[in-house]
Amino acid sequence: MSVESFNNTNLEIYQRNYSAVTSSQERVRIVRVLVKHIHSFSAKYNTDPTASSALRKYARQIMCSRAYHYVKHLVTTWPLDASFRLVLELWLSLIQPWRYTDNTINQYRFPGAQRNPEEGNANMLDESFTQFLAENFPTYTCIFQLVIPRFMRLDISVYRNAVMLFRLGKVFAQPHLVPMLLNLERAITDNVSGSPDNSHNNSNLDQSYTYNGVALNKWVSIAKQAISELNMTATFEYDPVWSENKREFIMEFVKRILASKHAADKNIEECTAKLNQQSQGLWNATKLWLMMGNTMEDSVLLEEYKKIPIYLTSCVNYFITIFGLNGNMLLPLEAEILEDSVEHSSFANSHNFTLSIAQKLRNKPTGIQYMGDPELMPIMSYENTILVRILYQISTRLNELYGEEFSRLWTRNDFWGFVAREVLQKPTTIQLYVKDSSYQQSVVNEELPARLSLRSLGSYVFVIWISLGYIIFRMFSHSGIFYLFFLITVWSLIVLSKVSLKRLKIMND
Repeated sequence: MSVESFNNTNLEIYQRNYSAVTSSQERVRIVRVLVKHIHSFSAKYNTDPTASSALRKYARQIMCSRAYHYVKHLVTTWPLDASFRLVLELWLSLIQPWRYTDNTINQYRFPGAQRNPEEGNANMLDESFTQFLAENFPTYTCIFQLVIPRFMRLDISVYRNAVMLFRLGKVFAQPHLVPMLLNLERAITDNVSGSPDNSHNNSNLDQSYTYNGVALNKWVSIAKQAISELNMTATFEYDPVWSENKREFIMEFVKRILASKHAADKNIEECTAKLNQQSQGLWNATKLWLMMGNTMEDSVLLEEYKKIPIYLTSCVNYFITIFGLNGNMLLPLEAEILEDSVEHSSFANSHNFTLSIAQKLRNKPTGIQYMGDPELMPIMSYENTILVRILYQISTRLNELYGEEFSRLWTRNDFWGFVAREVLQKPTTIQLYVKDSSYQQSVVNEELPARLSLRSLGSYVFVIWISLGYIIFRMFSHSGIFYLFFLITVWSLIVLSKVSLKRLKIMND
């Protein structure tokens, strides 16, 4: 649709159907880039003497009124997963125009550019943004009240969710932001709840709300107007963020953060014990030295686990600052969490039974196993993609040609039967999902016979050791054919040794 044809009629139709529009992750990224550039564009209003200065002045106002409904729609409809980080960052970019002054976007694009050291604190909130806070007051408070309950339904002991909560707390705990919002909210709620008898003292009441010497009386009416304009419903009633009836919910929220921190500490202990167990013993130490174990992913996971308690501790401090809580009030909460962690029964607290079920459903399952064809398992990070696919084609072709012979060899009890059971993969049962005529999925069991698998040859560790062996042989002036003969001989000796030990019943199958 062109700009010329976008008249008032189809604009109303678009806005009416806007709630049904679904946003992709890429669209959210694009909107965030647009928000940053409009903030940066409007920041040059006072220094631009050209005719476009009027556009710079009103561009941010035009954007914020539309962005509020867009972000609110995203927050209320986005799935409960880690991709919510995109929506969160979009909202945080929208409510922090001071981050994009002094050509900050160019600083991100060109980090090597020189910058005046006196401008180090230029991108901070000050009294010059009081008007922006008042004009977009619901963008801060109303959406904040929609975001916080989402974290009550997430497992914030997970790294990505902990990072999201950390970002939220860090932004709202920055200097001057919450005090200015708090004073505006108190002035608004006091004006609304004021009686007619003292209505003539409203100006004095507004004048009493100041912050850092800045009187907020002239901004209160702007904030009230923003609440009524942005929330276009006749029945809307503003619910204060910093009110006494929210204190119980906030304490429960902080308690949940502390409980997640305790769970993260337990995850660190379990992961550390698992890594230590994998490195114990001669065989485990040999596999670790030969890089045959899969400890890299566990090590990376442990590094993430170690960051989670740090993030959650900062979150506790941030939300204490945001809601003005007393640090001594958290001591009973920590003691209660430690007592609850000792209770292993789910029926210990009947009033928390529903919450405990929901928590168990959100926890990451640990007993899930891959039940499909092992050859079709997703390629791991320690495997070479091209090599695994080539080896799969080779093994598939060999199984098609000699599958029946492999099955007969597997069932034999003589020497060649033992060799086949050393070389081939054992028969197994896999589960497949098949759609019927009504497109309903059903689980079907399928028997896989004894077969040849070459996938283990596609790991990076195997390639590295084969390459090192080839280099050593070349250093001693041996040819590649001799090296290949040496590998086949060593492999045959290992297989024959294991077969002999199993036939003599010295080694178990």
